[in-house]
Amino acid sequence: IMQLIAKELSLDHSEVIRKNLIKKQQFPFTTASGGIYDSGDYENSFELALLTGKYENFRKKQAEARKNGKILGVGLACIVEPSGSNMGYITVALTPEERAKSLPKSGASEAATVSMDPLGSVNVRISTAPTGQGHETVAAQIVSEVLGIPREQINIIAELDTATSPWSIASGSYSSRFASLGSSAIYYAAQKVRNKLFNITASQLGVDVSELELGEGFIYVRDNPAKKFPIKRLAGLAHWNPLALPEGMEPGIYETHYYTPQAAEPPDDNDLINSSVTYGFVADMVTVEIDPETAEVKIIDYFTVHDAGKLLNPLIADGQIMGGLAHGVGGALYEELAYDKNGQFLTGSFMDYLCPTAPEIPNVTIKHTESPSPLTPLGAKGLGEGNTMSAPVAIANAVSDALAHLDIMIDELPLSPNRIWKLLSEAKEKVTAP
Repeated sequence: IMQLIAKELSLDHSEVIRKNLIKKQQFPFTTASGGIYDSGDYENSFELALLTGKYENFRKKQAEARKNGKILGVGLACIVEPSGSNMGYITVALTPEERAKSLPKSGASEAATVSMDPLGSVNVRISTAPTGQGHETVAAQIVSEVLGIPREQINIIAELDTATSPWSIASGSYSSRFASLGSSAIYYAAQKVRNKLFNITASQLGVDVSELELGEGFIYVRDNPAKKFPIKRLAGLAHWNPLALPEGMEPGIYETHYYTPQAAEPPDDNDLINSSVTYGFVADMVTVEIDPETAEVKIIDYFTVHDAGKLLNPLIADGQIMGGLAHGVGGALYEELAYDKNGQFLTGSFMDYLCPTAPEIPNVTIKHTESPSPLTPLGAKGLGEGNTMSAPVAIANAVSDALAHLDIMIDELPLSPNRIWKLLSEAKEKVTAP
């Protein structure tokens, strides 16, 4: 739509995007449907994408290439990436009257349990059901930082068993919810363990909790570091000597936290609802070349800038981005559910339904900006699905830009060579028609 507007008004696509981006000072921003965008600096992210991709330089290169018969194009796309679905949004399928008669639904809860055994080893139970996204790595990282314990002493139990695991109706791996919700539950559960260890130490040393610090496997008195307790000994004490614990404190160390942000409220009588908890941002720029003989679309470079708040693990974040981008490239250039005129499905196997593999993935440059969410304790937002939304748009816009001199505007995917060939042929027929 942004590119269509640019064409109608004879403006550069980038200018239309700039005019429509939410400004930094407008956050938190409430949308027409009730969404509450928690934080962001969309203009900064978009300008970084243009700068990284050398947008103005490519425009000059594009003009020169056309003189030599080459067809180059540049495409832009910006998307808002929601994360942490509010379970209340499922009830907008009901009328307000029907909702009033049923159990109210809201929230985006996630849970975690952090426990310590008598030898000081840590077990962390999570219910986000990871399937390769790296939840275990990040969970261990968070607990290690909160408790000052080496990661090798932390065991992550990620199998969701509703008989033994902390979980909620909302638990699971979907909606990019781990960074915003799962990590928050882990963080707060670890804080509960930390607080218990501090209270035990304060009781043993006869000092106030506010006088204590944590470091190098010990909890010590800030002004007298010689007065200290090893964390391993504190864990053992909680199990082996419960009578030495502060009055009213339960033995053992086993803390669970259920996290749900206040932003995930039920829909109102007008069906307005904040359908997610946090909202990231993605700005993409892609350059393409179209072979005039074969009509094949070749991606020259792909530049993508992500604002997912505070990144919990940059390496894992970039891996997630590459996965989402591969899905987006597939949707843009290869993957199609095709039927014949009788409704017979034609692409029922991977022999016919094409998916991109490693050779088809373009050169990708990933950049990050950070607008920490004020709603999560670590400032993190979900990430990973964004380029699945943005890549098809950016690539289609690049092809439209490349073929603008033929008055071609892409409105259908995937951009297979035969589809591009047909568009080129139709354009040539219009030119040669009497």
